[in-house]
Formats: sequence, structure tokens, C-alpha cells
Amino acid sequence: MNLRSVEPNSPTPCIVGLTQQLEVLSNWLASPNVNSQIFSISGIGGIGKTTLLTEMAAEARRCSTVTLWMDGQFCLQTPRAFLSHLEMSLETEYGRTRVADTPLLAHVVEELTRQRTVVIIDNCETIDRIDSWLLSSLLPMLVTSTSEFLLIVASRTGLPIQWHTNLVWGNQIHSFALELFTRKEVHEYVQSSGLPPLVQQDIVHKTDGHPLLLALTVDMLRRQGREREDYAQQIPGILSAELLKEATSPYMYEALQMLSLFPAADQTMLNQLLSHPLNALDYTALSTLSCVHTGAGGLSLHQLVSRMLREDYERRDPSHYQMMRSRVLELLMERYPSLNKLLQMQIAAHILELYRDQLPSTHAYTDFTGIRQREVEQQMSFEPGDLPYLQRFLAESLARSDWQSELIENGQYSSLLDDIANYAPAGIRVIRNPDRVPLAFCAGLWLHDQTLSILEQYSPDIRKMLGDPVNSARGCSPEAADTICILLAAVDVGQSSYRPEELGGMLFQSWLIDAMSGLRAIIPTADRQLNMLLPHLGFEESTMPSQPYAREDMHVWELDFRQATFEVWVQRILRQNIRTAGCIPQEAPRILSRDEVRLMLHHIYDDKVLEEMVPLQAMGCEGVRARELVVSILHADPPTYPLTNLEQRILRESYLHKNYRKSELAEALHMSRATFYRHSRQGFIHLGHAFTQRWMALK
Repeated sequence: MNLRSVEPNSPTPCIVGLTQQLEVLSNWLASPNVNSQIFSISGIGGIGKTTLLTEMAAEARRCSTVTLWMDGQFCLQTPRAFLSHLEMSLETEYGRTRVADTPLLAHVVEELTRQRTVVIIDNCETIDRIDSWLLSSLLPMLVTSTSEFLLIVASRTGLPIQWHTNLVWGNQIHSFALELFTRKEVHEYVQSSGLPPLVQQDIVHKTDGHPLLLALTVDMLRRQGREREDYAQQIPGILSAELLKEATSPYMYEALQMLSLFPAADQTMLNQLLSHPLNALDYTALSTLSCVHTGAGGLSLHQLVSRMLREDYERRDPSHYQMMRSRVLELLMERYPSLNKLLQMQIAAHILELYRDQLPSTHAYTDFTGIRQREVEQQMSFEPGDLPYLQRFLAESLARSDWQSELIENGQYSSLLDDIANYAPAGIRVIRNPDRVPLAFCAGLWLHDQTLSILEQYSPDIRKMLGDPVNSARGCSPEAADTICILLAAVDVGQSSYRPEELGGMLFQSWLIDAMSGLRAIIPTADRQLNMLLPHLGFEESTMPSQPYAREDMHVWELDFRQATFEVWVQRILRQNIRTAGCIPQEAPRILSRDEVRLMLHHIYDDKVLEEMVPLQAMGCEGVRARELVVSILHADPPTYPLTNLEQRILRESYLHKNYRKSELAEALHMSRATFYRHSRQGFIHLGHAFTQRWMALK
């Protein structure tokens, strides 16, 4: 695992993401008088523990400090083995040999206390075998009034509790739990990769900030041809193997695989799905793994580990994965009504993650595929210092003609945002980066007696447009308000860490989760993109009063959980037929992949090849019907969602008409070949969605 930047010709690659830990070491090395200390490095597999130790060893050696490196897999078996490895390191690294008849312990202690010394031990998962001896015998000998000794250890779970409660050493331990890279750190890494900017953006979007995944992905994308494609398929399996080195038992692996499908699960829930149920000892052992956390709902997996296990599971056994995913959904629906609001919101968030492949992934306003939960948790209430940021986002959005409520007259948007911020700030939701800087916002008004005057000032016809929601708000106190009318939304398109549609996905996901606590969100809009998107997010269209002033293209969408149940929402958001209790929900159809669509288009006039395509056979779609449906979609006016006009034209001219070579078509469209192929790839994805939706509607 290499956390360094990957500039091919860089003689001194820089470290990424570990500045704080290295700074603590540098301070210890630079101090003229220091106390003996212990650094404990912990984190899941592939997070960068060994890389950090390597950098720490290099820094210590640059300061002319005696630096010894050992592997805990071999040196932590017994006290004798530990001392023997220290003796060997002293002799190999510094030529210090033991004098005849000198006891081994005395030799090691003398050498380690002679001058400032750093001992680094990687893979310390079994340090508990000798920790009593280390704490009671060796370490006290190394801590004298003149010694300057630093022990640095790395393991997945950190030092055992007895180290932290030790009267002598407990206060000398500095713990560093390594986390995923931030978006800023990922950008820092990929900028020196030599890859094209668009590819760099895609890497940032997909790697979740996991150092090993990032390194493997960059390495893969710098390869060429078939080898690169094969390697892409292998990455989830490679990471799963790395992350699960602790799970030595196949039964434990199965338990982790099932746990990846839950937000949290206790022993009883897991055992309902496992072919080999866990006993009490097994469940306790499962809870001690570094990627497992214990909470109120039972055990839960580190989010990245959970995602990688699911992806590997689905790749290896897609039918079993889909069946077990449905079983989990059924169990969660059964538990939902009896849980408190916090746990209900956690389940709602998890369902969005578990079925993220059925949410809009390439929509102009939202993309849920790259959202990490820790990013979603950066949503916060409005603060007065946010307003200049939000006004800038709003102005840029208006300049691009992105959606803002058509109920508000042009020129009034900025004033409306000012009034909401000054008089009704509870209606503003802000998404921030880790430094608390705003990245996106949406703003509306909670409908109650005190906000109706603001709403009617900017939209005099709002009462006639919305009808009952506005009438019901008259006389309602702020505390009793349960309906918000969303009027403004914008994202920061100037920053480079997130795509605009990712920030839009964060905003929508936060509303979907919050609505589960019994709220109603209303969005009036005439925006075509938004009108196509909202039904996919569980919004339902409400009937507007028939008025002569009303715009024909205006729609009012509601997401109402004041009365709706979790089951209703799941049915709406996933487009599944949720049956009565005890039955497994039916899975939504699998969307044709980009490569499957490309193959289908390449052989669009070859009935024999189309008939033999396994994905089409699984859908029950005959070759002739598939061609007719593709031709219909590529000639439809307007294009079938989510295809755009440009994507539709590129695919139609490239595969149906074939009047141009691809280079000629790119030139005719006034775009570079790279841009042309990027739109083509996006078109394959969108056509896969459109084809699947149309076919399922015809069946």
C-alpha cells in the first residue's frame, strides 16, 4: 500500500493524509528533552498503517535516531522471540553485537537506553501474548531518568485496554486511529497521477477515500487494454481479502457478509439469515474485529468495509445477494414501527444506501453513487455567516438557469433568501465540508401563521396554487408546523471536491431521511428535469386547484410522512411490490450495463446475436423486440428519460444510421474525440435505464 503521490518521475514522492501523525513524531524527535512514550496506530486493513510506519522510520533515521523495525507476526510469540528480534535488528542495522556471557535482556536494555531510540512494530494483533511481560518487565527497564525511548506499534484494533489503564504507561500513550481520506486529500493524490482531469474526477468520485482502493484504482487506470478491464473486476475481491484478514473462520466471513446488508444487527437478526448461526462466543468474537462497531442496535460494519463486501458479494453470487437483500429489507420493515426516531432515520438512510443502484445515478441535479455517510452527516443548520456563500451559490445557479421556484418572480430570489435567513432560518439546510464551509443549500418556509406573510409577499397566488397546505397553516404555531415548501436550492459549482450533482444528491438524501420523522415536503416546479426526478425519489404529485392563471407545466410534488408508513415509502422509492408480512419483496429489474448496451447496439441488426444475449434472455426480451425498442427510443421526441438530445443523436447516428465515422460525427458536432466518447459512454448508461424501464412497462 502506497499513500504517496504517484508522479512517475518524482524522485521524492510526498505523503498524503498523514501530516498530523508525522508532526507529532517530528516534535518528539526535535525536543531536546523528551519523556519515553508509546504511539499506537490503528485502523482497518489498507488504511495506511504500514505506510505511516515507513514514513515515521524514515523521519527518525533522518534525525540520526537509532531506529529498529520489527514485524509483530514473528516477534510477539514469546518474550524470548521479542528479545531475539531486537538483538538481530541491533546487529543488522547498527553492528552492535552481544558480548559473550552477557544476558540477552541486559544487552537489549543497555543498547536501547544508551541514546534516543525508536522501536517500530507492525502487525501487532497478537501483542496480548506478551503484553504483561512488556508492561511489567521490559518497559520499566527502558524508562529511566535519562532514557529517551519511543515505542510505535500498529494494529487493526489498537492496543488492548490493559495498556491504557496501566498506571505507568497509560498516560504516555498517544493513539492515532487512521481514517479515510477527505476529498481534498484524494485530489492531492490523483493530481500527480498523470491521468486526464476527467479520469481524476471519476477516481475521486468512486474510491470513497480508502487509500488502498485509491492506489489500486490509479494503478489500474494507468494500465492499458484488456488487463485493465480484468483488474477493475478484481478490485472488490482484492480489498475484501485485505479487509477480512481478521476473519479466519469461513463462518465469520459469512457473518460479516450478512452484517454488510444491515445498518446494525444483533445476534438474533443475524442468525435468521446465516446458514451456520453464531453462538454467544462467536458473536463476541465478531464484535472484536477492527471493522465492527458495537452500538445500541447491535453490531455494525465500517461503512467502506460494508460497501466493499456487498459489491464483492453481488459480483460473486448476484442471485443470492439479491435474495438476501430482500430478506434484510423485510426484517427492517418489521422492526421499523417499534424503534425510536433516531433508529428509524438510520434505517431510512441505510435503505437508500442498500438500494442506491435504483436511485438516479446520472441525473442533471442528483447523483447518489458517491455519497459517503460521513459526508451526509456534515449537514447543519443555517448560521448567519453562511449567507454570503448561499447568495453566491444562488446567483451562479440563476445564471445557469438551474431550478429555482417559478412561484417567485425573477429578481426576487435574493431578497427571498435574505428574508428566510432573517425571519425563518429553520427553513434553510446547509451541506458543509469538513472545515464547515458551505457547499450547498436548500431553503424554504415551514408553513405556519408567522411565515405565510413572507410566502404571500413573494408569491401572492400561493394560496390558490397550493390550496389546503396553506389554508391549514393559518393559525398554526411554529412548534406545530409539519410542512415545508421548498423554494430555493443551489450548490457551489466553483469548488473541485464534489460534482454539483453529488451535492444535489446529499441535499435530497437528507430530506428523504428527515421526512421519515413525520414531515411533509412540498416542491412546486415547472422544471422538466425536476419533474422527471422527483417521482424517482418517492415524491407524489398532488392535484392543484383548477385556476385560469396556473401554468400548464407547473406541478406540485409532495413527500408526506405525516400519515404514510415505512412500507409505503419503500414501495414508492424502490418501485417494488411489497407483499404481506412473511413474503419476500420482489426485486426491481436489473438495469442493462454500459457494456451490455454497447454490445446490443453493435449487433443491433444481427438477430442471432441479440437472441443469444443473456441479459435480454433474462428479461424475456426477444432479439427483434429489443431492436424495435431501441429504434423507438433513439427516435423518440422528446428523448426518453434519462437520455439527452445529444446522447440520443450520437447513438442514433453511430449505430442506426451509420452515415458518419465516429471522428466525422465528432467533428460535425463540434467536439473533441475525447468529449465525443465521454458522451457516448454516458449515452450507453442512459439508454440502459431507458430500455429497461420501457421494456418493463410493456411486459
